[in-house]
Amino acid sequence: MKVWLDGHVEALDVGSMPQIGAPAAWDAGFTGDGVTVGVLDSGLDATHPDLDDVLVGARDFTSSGDTQDRYGHGTHVASIALGSGEASDGENRGVAYRADLLVGKVLDDFGGGESSSIIDGMEWIAEAGADVVNMSLGEAERYTDGTDPFSTAVDTLSAQYGTLFVVAVGNEGLYGAVVPPGAASSALTVGAVDDDDQVAYFSSRGPRARDYAIKPDITAPGVEIVAARADGTNEWESDGPYTAWSGTSMAAPHVAGAAAVLKQARPELTGPQLKAVLMGSARHTSGGAFEEGAGRVLVPAALDLPVLATPASLSFGAFEYPQEGTATQTLTYENPGDVAVALDLTVEASDQDGEPLPADAVTLDVTSLTVPAGGSAAVEVGIDRTVGAVERRYSGAVTATDAEGREVRTPLGYYKEPDLADLDVRTLGRDGEPHTGSSSVRVVNVDDPTLFDRHGEIGPEGLDLRVPPGRYSVTGFLWTADEEYVVSEVSAVLRPEVTVADDTTVVLDAREARELSVSTHRPSAVRWIALDDTRTTAAGDDPYGFGTVVGAGANVYATPTDAPVTVGTYDLQTHFVLEQPVAAGRAPSYTYDLLYTQDVVDTFRFRATARDTAAVTTTYASLGADHAAESARVGTAPGHRWGSAVGSPVAVPGRRTEYLSANGVAWGHQVYSGSVDDPQQGWFDSAARTYAPRQKARTTVGGAVLSTRAGAGAFTVADDTLGVRLVPWSDAEGHPFAGFSGQGTRLRVWQDGESVLDQTRPSAGVALPAGGAAHRVVLDARHEASWWERSTRTRTEWRFRAAPDAATGPAALDVGYVVKDLDAHNVAPRGTRVTLTVGHQAGASDERSAKDRVTSARLWWSADDGATWRAVSLSDGRAGTFAGPVRVPRGTEHVSLRVEARDASGGRIKQTVIRAYAVR
Repeated sequence: MKVWLDGHVEALDVGSMPQIGAPAAWDAGFTGDGVTVGVLDSGLDATHPDLDDVLVGARDFTSSGDTQDRYGHGTHVASIALGSGEASDGENRGVAYRADLLVGKVLDDFGGGESSSIIDGMEWIAEAGADVVNMSLGEAERYTDGTDPFSTAVDTLSAQYGTLFVVAVGNEGLYGAVVPPGAASSALTVGAVDDDDQVAYFSSRGPRARDYAIKPDITAPGVEIVAARADGTNEWESDGPYTAWSGTSMAAPHVAGAAAVLKQARPELTGPQLKAVLMGSARHTSGGAFEEGAGRVLVPAALDLPVLATPASLSFGAFEYPQEGTATQTLTYENPGDVAVALDLTVEASDQDGEPLPADAVTLDVTSLTVPAGGSAAVEVGIDRTVGAVERRYSGAVTATDAEGREVRTPLGYYKEPDLADLDVRTLGRDGEPHTGSSSVRVVNVDDPTLFDRHGEIGPEGLDLRVPPGRYSVTGFLWTADEEYVVSEVSAVLRPEVTVADDTTVVLDAREARELSVSTHRPSAVRWIALDDTRTTAAGDDPYGFGTVVGAGANVYATPTDAPVTVGTYDLQTHFVLEQPVAAGRAPSYTYDLLYTQDVVDTFRFRATARDTAAVTTTYASLGADHAAESARVGTAPGHRWGSAVGSPVAVPGRRTEYLSANGVAWGHQVYSGSVDDPQQGWFDSAARTYAPRQKARTTVGGAVLSTRAGAGAFTVADDTLGVRLVPWSDAEGHPFAGFSGQGTRLRVWQDGESVLDQTRPSAGVALPAGGAAHRVVLDARHEASWWERSTRTRTEWRFRAAPDAATGPAALDVGYVVKDLDAHNVAPRGTRVTLTVGHQAGASDERSAKDRVTSARLWWSADDGATWRAVSLSDGRAGTFAGPVRVPRGTEHVSLRVEARDASGGRIKQTVIRAYAVR
């Protein structure tokens, strides 16, 4: 739920607070003092100067074991809401900088979280007394009408405790893309605007799914917001106390802080009243109600609002075809003061393109009213359903203005349906009764997915949809699970082509499903089964699918399909992950990844033999005593654009035989690596390849020497730009490693001796002078995680010439290493032989490689982490291969290596790898 920014942060963001009028509130003495703000996020860096004196309570709801923010998101969000700004002499203070803070860590150290844990955090923080709770998180790509468990929890807790939950709307940038819990009716759901008050491109738009209610409710600044950086995070963007992020995640805490300021000024306001005041005082800036809700939050206007309007927005929903008559709602104004308030009322509305509607399309039964002191008055708002074209969104606002010119603005919105049919989806379990377990369905118009594409939960009462007439793919999964959410059974009920001409009922009947199973040529037990159906349309556009994964012990069923589809294509993929049955605590010596695809589902029992599988002997090398890993083979069936993968822990170090389907499936390999407590701190990636039946292959993942390689795409030229895309570490076989944390890099570039780039990210685009230039590129990298004990620091320097519009990229040199007798611990004897393979970056043309042949290479070793070096006598290189003996003194623990190589055109590479391998 965030957008990461490119570029190093050089300036302080002092614009968003004036943009919402926060300084004026501070000058009036309203700073959030005495108000408690809750933040449910990735934890908090409580040592940050801006946040080291605000925390009054914290609790962990993840498996992290503490509330420290190792992801950075929670710290950034909290400081926008209530950071003191101490590290910037007050310039980067938050909206309610004297409020108290409660922190619930509901997102783990990689920014992910479980819905059940987040709901637990919501319950705790509301009961603990938070007046306002910020939730800059959401369930991506799941659009609901607010009746999902996540949103229902928000509504329940809001009613029970009077808490105002402020929730980011999401960063999907699409209409109808309101995700839980932002779909909750009681939530104050926040979109993002930029410095010019334009709705940000990434900010999700409404309306809410199915009922077309107005969401988001309000907007706030969310583009390039500079706020506190948690220690050890975002180091590639900034090494100071602040960093810049964009997203509705950054907009929401502006509103949460505004609510805290308002609560201090008017402590009698309940959560719903805080929401109504903030919305009623917001300023219309750009877009309609489904883009910006009531408008951009404005704190001084909220503090001076004369009356309270309820409801805070007028959602008229969808008008069914054919539209007739008038829809009305009552808008009530409440006056908490002791003096009557006279209001002039106006209303305006326009279509989704901003074209105004006729004056009689939206009407008020009165154009002025007086709200008595301590009382209320109401106006009837009417919508002529017949005005305007169908299949359009319409929005506007009722504006009430008092004698002093103060405005209370209430957004309104509705949608005019085209001619639609009712599609009712019902479920029956294997017992023939309405399924009471969890069920979900995806329904897609296969003639044109832009007309309808939705997935959602199905309750025992079914799911009622309104869809355009046409042909549809309906895929449902019916799960049975125990109280601990362990799945014992899942049925895939497949209806790949359903014609909907008028009102239609589709019954997903699990009794029609047959059990899926596989037998193998060696004894095996199921670890995972993944099901994915893939559908394309008549236009042959991008495929879409729906799938699920279940673990060992679950029975998996699928319904047969009668014949190939008549429009587009369809198939069902079944991916079995199996392993040798072993006693607890032992690692299997062999596994299976078997992927089967059917365009007509009529096979339910599969068999794998030695004749139709390949056997890949895979060694998982250890990078340190605390190293743990998980392996996932990614299978992509012929003609498909994506693959299926299910990961499982592997022994490190370890070796096993992995049997793979040899039926045209392209198998990639991802090996997640990290510590025993957190094994997913990065991953080694292997390019996808197919295998022939009975083929035998061998590979090692994580083997030394791990170094910076000039692989394909490392240096490119496009027009007048040199592209630099470096991966700091690849293993000895060239598998690149992408890390999440624990590492740092510095990339520098010189042209003809002049520095043109110095940054912390290993990728950049550098402008090339018209005549070209001699380049020097240096990448320094370090990895400080406890489990990463090999190649802890590297430094690589390239020299080459690059010019605009070159036919090929620059002739950058590359070096690879082979250490003789290296074991799976990445440990070699004291006396061994190191072979260097020196060439040019992958993808170099044969002509250029010949012209720029490698002319020399030198190698040094160090037994003291680079303090002293000794040269190695290398053999004459043939085809770029050089080898020589390395013998280190007794007691040496690690060997570091340094290489220099040249080619005939003057290109050079220098590389140092500290702790390249260990010694036994």
